[in-house]
Amino acid sequence: MKISSQRLCLEPLKPDHAELLFDGLQSVSIYEFIEDVPPQSVESLRDRYIVLARRQSPDRTEIWLNWAVWSFVEKCYVGYVQATITVDNSAILGYVFFPNSWGKGYAHEAVKWMINYLVETYQNLNFCADVNVQNHRSIALLHNLGFVRSTLFENIQSNQDEFNHEVHYQKR
Repeated sequence: MKISSQRLCLEPLKPDHAELLFDGLQSVSIYEFIEDVPPQSVESLRDRYIVLARRQSPDRTEIWLNWAVWSFVEKCYVGYVQATITVDNSAILGYVFFPNSWGKGYAHEAVKWMINYLVETYQNLNFCADVNVQNHRSIALLHNLGFVRSTLFENIQSNQDEFNHEVHYQKR
């Protein structure tokens, strides 16, 4: 289901979004605090989106909800938002926005509208997100949306053989 706010349209992620989001996902600064790397090709991103568009994990224990975020103002895609709903009614949130859209309030607006949709659609969800302690933008976003710091996880090994600290946030 599409979700529209005043400035944004959250479109259910489809394989066709691969070509539309690929260039924006190439910015190295996006990956400073998340466990991912820029997609290698439009085809590899499309393959990933084919799996995500199924909207559930292969073992059917998780619901995968992903939206590409279109800006009516910029007239382009500015990122994506996602929620994984688990069997214990947790909604694990994630979001990635392209650097040229940072500081414009798009992430706040998109995540807020995603949460509103999830509250209306699913029963008794516990919203949470895990964030690198150095990702001050993401921490500020979560605080502004009513999330509180819960648990610190130290020395989590990353894909780059480094160790990071992450904080678990929960919505009040």
